[in-house]
Amino acid sequence: MAEDDQQLVIPDIDGTANFWTSQNAWGVAVQHDAQGEVELTIGPYPPEDRSLIRLHEGILHTSRRLIEIQTVYLDCIAKLRTKTQDAVIPIWSDDARQPEHVHIQCHDVEEIL
Repeated sequence: MAEDDQQLVIPDIDGTANFWTSQNAWGVAVQHDAQGEVELTIGPYPPEDRSLIRLHEGILHTSRRLIEIQTVYLDCIAKLRTKTQDAVIPIWSDDARQPEHVHIQCHDVEEIL
């Protein structure tokens, strides 16, 4: 989700898709925590694991140049400081429905907090 001057708009999670978007937040379905942990990597480059597929690519606008990654339980995993207000972000995974491995690529990442 983008930390922005606008009110956060949570996407409509319908339970049937695997990816949801709003103007300033995205949601990605991953395997249920009862089935094991999900490995998350973050960086400015595509994943090293070439078997991962691109799940989504889009622009996330953030007037504060700060993107926060949270779990479904609202725990903050990481914050990304971006160089621009319109960050291009591809998301990669090992499975389109219930991935165990997810890579978030931010071309404009300045710092991972």
